[in-house]
Amino acid sequence: MKFLTILIIILLAVAASATIINIPDDYATIQAGIDASTDGDTVLVQPGTYVENINFNGHNIVLGSLFLTTGDTSYIEQTVIDGDSSGSVVTFENNENYASMITGFTIQNGFHPDFGGGISCLGSSPNIVRNIITENLAKSHPYEEHGAGGGISCRNNSGATITDNLIKANYAYYVGGGVYCENSYLVISNNTIESNIVGVGPGGGGIYCNNANPLISYNLIIDNYSGFAGDGGGMSCWNESHPMIINNTFSNNLSNRGGAGIHISYYSNPVIVNTLFWGDSTSGGNEEIKIGSGGSLDISYSVIAGGWEGEGNIDLDPLFVDPENSDFHLLLGSPCIDTGDPESPNDPDSTRADIGAFYYNQLVEIEDIINKPPMYFALSPNYPNPFNASTTIKYELPHQSQVTIDIYDILGRRVTSLVDNRQSAGYHQAIWQADDFSSGMYFYKLQAGDYTETKKMLMLK
Repeated sequence: MKFLTILIIILLAVAASATIINIPDDYATIQAGIDASTDGDTVLVQPGTYVENINFNGHNIVLGSLFLTTGDTSYIEQTVIDGDSSGSVVTFENNENYASMITGFTIQNGFHPDFGGGISCLGSSPNIVRNIITENLAKSHPYEEHGAGGGISCRNNSGATITDNLIKANYAYYVGGGVYCENSYLVISNNTIESNIVGVGPGGGGIYCNNANPLISYNLIIDNYSGFAGDGGGMSCWNESHPMIINNTFSNNLSNRGGAGIHISYYSNPVIVNTLFWGDSTSGGNEEIKIGSGGSLDISYSVIAGGWEGEGNIDLDPLFVDPENSDFHLLLGSPCIDTGDPESPNDPDSTRADIGAFYYNQLVEIEDIINKPPMYFALSPNYPNPFNASTTIKYELPHQSQVTIDIYDILGRRVTSLVDNRQSAGYHQAIWQADDFSSGMYFYKLQAGDYTETKKMLMLK
């Protein structure tokens, strides 16, 4: 309680003093705007190409393009930070926390001889949301064991949240073409990690974990490559890494040696659930998973080409919509539908979890049973989350009840009420049109009779 009180006081102080700094109107460069900011400020960047290597320098601020304020995704490609091959494009190295964010940019043309060509996180925990991170390079001198994280590098107790980004066409000389994670606990969620390359090192074309325990969920990991001595075209786990890998799709990844989907070695033990490995290949065959020296694996309710022991695992064509054109959604009739872990949260359509990064929406298919009341009260995760402007909240009532659904901000203040009436048994939903509210974390609370449940959601404009 004491900690919560202190946090609320800090947040109130930050909110009271927050300002918006406009680039280039207020300052000619992004870095100048960052340097002039204080915690809680927003640095808002107009479209254009900014040739800079920026450092947050310990400022817990939001850095965004006009995507942040409009939700228009075209601003992501229009607002470019170009590192000019002279360092990491974006650096977090001064204990930046969860209140720091970068969103809505194309981050390109970075170079670092050791770690993080595109974004480098060192002992920091920023939010990296809805960016294109492309054509960055992490490369050492030949035969040195350096050059990690062509796209993003997170090291030394970093807790970054990496979500809804396109991480594509980055290169690392040694490990981690797309994302490198060392001694950190980041969240990698809802990203497309595509066409990243490791040159000569031990692997991890898409993601490389070194003594790290990230949560990796709902990512599409495709067309990545681990060359020369490399294992793990899609992902590699080394040195006591224990990631949670949930609802991802690995496909069309390539490794020169083994484990085209994922390689696990040196006392690493990932837990993999509801994940799809299909169409990955090595130079000598179609080995999806490779267990190296000291490695082990706990995998269940997943699709693995060639098969794998474990509860709920299957070896059947997942029936992608159009994999040749990178559409890895599921077709009706896919064996991935409703075959995920029954203990996992339901999909947004309120059916059992599907396998893979994308679920098949069955709302049309279940219209004939929609009038059958559920057996229990339930509040589903809002969808989409994070969201921009509007999100849908679904809930279930086993019998007629007086229902309220209220929205609260991060300070615990009720900001609006979506539902306040008596409702019949059945499946219901409420839509929050949040155009007039600012970006940030919110909570939604369902009260139905004596039943109460609260969940959190993140709005990014």
